[in-house]
Amino acid sequence: MIRRIGTAALILACMVLSCWNTAAAAGRQQVKVQTPAVFSALPLFWMDDQGLLDVDLDIQISPDHQRGIALIAQNDIDLLVTGVSVGAKAYNKGIGLQLVNTNVWGIDYLLANFPVNSWADLRGKTLSVPLQGGPVDFLARCFLVGHGVDPNDVTFVYLASNNAAVAFQLGQIDAVILPEPLVTVTLRNCQEAEIAFDLQDEWAKLNDGEYRIPYVGLFAGASFANEHPELVKRINQLYQEGIDWIKANPGEAAGIAEKYLGQQAAVVEEALERVDLNLYPDDAGLLIKQYFEAILGLYPEMIGGRLPDAEFYFH
Repeated sequence: MIRRIGTAALILACMVLSCWNTAAAAGRQQVKVQTPAVFSALPLFWMDDQGLLDVDLDIQISPDHQRGIALIAQNDIDLLVTGVSVGAKAYNKGIGLQLVNTNVWGIDYLLANFPVNSWADLRGKTLSVPLQGGPVDFLARCFLVGHGVDPNDVTFVYLASNNAAVAFQLGQIDAVILPEPLVTVTLRNCQEAEIAFDLQDEWAKLNDGEYRIPYVGLFAGASFANEHPELVKRINQLYQEGIDWIKANPGEAAGIAEKYLGQQAAVVEEALERVDLNLYPDDAGLLIKQYFEAILGLYPEMIGGRLPDAEFYFH
């Protein structure tokens, strides 16, 4: 009888403790995040999985950058992973967001199914890039012009990256600029495919050896950043720790990508070798300014026609 009472008391205590833990978890602040299925998301999943924050990250995967901009403008999400130029254009249009960090500086490669030794070899060929007037379109035209090639001598085909990879593998286009991990997938699936150019190396040729291109950033809604500056700083600190962990544990990081992004772990692990996932806090401001100034010379509307002011950057 005594044993039964003791057991019942233990069960009751466990039930109370379980309810308390559930209530405590329910009371934790939820930080809403939107990100595409890109490597920039990995440090966020890592820090949330490790329980390193006093809040829970509610991370939603979506490739719709404009939807993300709309949600952050309405304060329906707190953090957004998107292109640095996309964020700059939104900011210049009056949307309240701030750049917390720039985290991807190298990810795109030009693949071809014919010998390419220079950008001039693309004359008369079809080249696929994902979005007319977008960052990759800008870079391709920048490199063509920088090497004395009229972009009108190349037939641009605008396809989403996944569709472009398929069209390239089917031989429907001659060359394509793809990000990782699509580069690795395409090289595995298409024996004729070769990496012709690392876009980061091409950028360096036109910028005194500077290869870093500020592609992707982590943005915070302005009101969220103003109300929770220490939390945003903590997330940024952990983001760097997450990058360090990814570099030290690429296999486990690839497992996170498979679990949350639906990408094959073996592909991700190989692809990570060709991705510059880093924070360069001491250099970022100047590198972004250099990038934006180049954009203003070719596609000014890509960032809203002007350089964003100091309030664009979270401090």
